[in-house]
Amino acid sequence: MQEENNQNTEKPVQHKAPLSGIHPALFVLLILFVVFITYQILGGILAIVVLGKDVKSFSGDVVITRLLVTFSQFMFILVPVLILSMLQGNVSRDAFRLKVPKARPFWLGMLGIVVIQPIIQSYMLLQEKLLFSLPFGSGVLKMVKDFMDSFEAATMNLVTAHGLAEFIAVVFVIAVTPAICEEFLFRGLIFKNFERSMPAGKSIFLTGFVFAIFHFHPFNIIPLILLGYFLTYVVYYSDSIVSGVIVHFTNNFISAYFIYIYGRESFDRPDAPLSDNIPLLISGAVSFVVFAFILYAIKKHHPIKRIK
Repeated sequence: MQEENNQNTEKPVQHKAPLSGIHPALFVLLILFVVFITYQILGGILAIVVLGKDVKSFSGDVVITRLLVTFSQFMFILVPVLILSMLQGNVSRDAFRLKVPKARPFWLGMLGIVVIQPIIQSYMLLQEKLLFSLPFGSGVLKMVKDFMDSFEAATMNLVTAHGLAEFIAVVFVIAVTPAICEEFLFRGLIFKNFERSMPAGKSIFLTGFVFAIFHFHPFNIIPLILLGYFLTYVVYYSDSIVSGVIVHFTNNFISAYFIYIYGRESFDRPDAPLSDNIPLLISGAVSFVVFAFILYAIKKHHPIKRIK
């Protein structure tokens, strides 16, 4: 009888998740390594198999290419992130902030993503004018820029729409899909692990920095850091990844809409004299002030959460 009582009072053995013992900062490196292997390498191999010689220019069947891009992001970014989170032993609701967002930070975030557009365009214009006026390194810079421009020109095949139905398909590929997959990667699992090992301020910045590096675009590094920082900032103060998904979607939708209506993403004229771009620069300066106020307003109304 005594033996039976002892058996009944024994607690069930709790098994730790396989990757729960890895330091959060090292786990971030593991996440990036796995996603690089799956998305960049496996996704690249899949693209070569499906598109063949057209993979560099995206000049094959554009419908198949769009389907391939969408499939690759969900299968090779989102799925590995969910699996890694499970292997770390996370509760999905907490790890990914699967909650209804707080209203004020969310709506200020929506306003901020609109305000940030002239800032980014103004910065890109000034950066190009400055870089290509330097007395050294212009040859290397031009070579890199020509390569990136050729890649962007090829990408235009994916994002150019010739009707409303095609525009909706484009929006799903370049706005809906990245907004979901990249937010779960960056503002979800990566940000959560940074938070576990350092103060919130550093976590927000590093998440934005990793977001920028992930996109492999040297000339867009500063705007991408700013965008990544702001998305993380909004997610942190709204306490919901839903904010990041919707704000990220809005940012990409604006680009898709401008291309659909005007044939390009921005109104800058980089080949024209700087004086011809004065209206854009003024709007960028005004927007910068407004954007700074938005950051302050988001933080001010949530005194419990302080960035250190």
